[in-house]
Amino acid sequence: MYQYMIETIIPPERRTAVYEFWRTDRILKERCEFIAGLYQQYVDNPTQENYFIALMADFLLEGLYFYNGFIYFYNLGSRMLMPGSADIFKMINRDELSHVRLYQKLIPEAMKVFPYSREQIYEMFDTAVEYECRWTNHIVGNNILGITEQSTEQYTKYLANMRLRSIGLDPLYRDSKFDKSPYTHLERFSDTKKEGHTKANFFEATVTSYVMSSGITGWDEI
Repeated sequence: MYQYMIETIIPPERRTAVYEFWRTDRILKERCEFIAGLYQQYVDNPTQENYFIALMADFLLEGLYFYNGFIYFYNLGSRMLMPGSADIFKMINRDELSHVRLYQKLIPEAMKVFPYSREQIYEMFDTAVEYECRWTNHIVGNNILGITEQSTEQYTKYLANMRLRSIGLDPLYRDSKFDKSPYTHLERFSDTKKEGHTKANFFEATVTSYVMSSGITGWDEI
């Protein structure tokens, strides 16, 4: 999907620069190197503690790093800008959430087996949030209607708190504003919740909801 968008929108002479952007943009490179460094730590020294750190790196990657990008397209799609791309990102988002749910089950079990430091987990989350906010503000900032540097911080810290709670830990960011997403108006549009009520023209759109309506009866007889 990303490749299709790049090759559709970006002129051929600029595509290499896009694919190599992580090599030339310091903020993006540091964001990538943080997670890669946690994996490399286990490669270089495959201890049980470093294995647990690698699991946490997976959780951070799947649970924090992609979602500001999804919000960008949902925000455009809610105003009927690039609606087809937004529909595809709903599918990608659901795929990532399936990975998140896997780690939400896996990590609490790993906590019972592998040595770990709770302080280190919080430090990893805080660092990941810092990199994600810095990157999003660097590439989007206040330049898109409906997204601001403040909403990016609130949303990223809200996600971090939610992910921490899901593995049985207390939230890292205690301000009550981080208990709520600033993009709740996009949740129904993204259709990643259980409601499955995304609206579309029935005759011109493909149904993408994974959730069957509970209000329709008679299917058992059929």
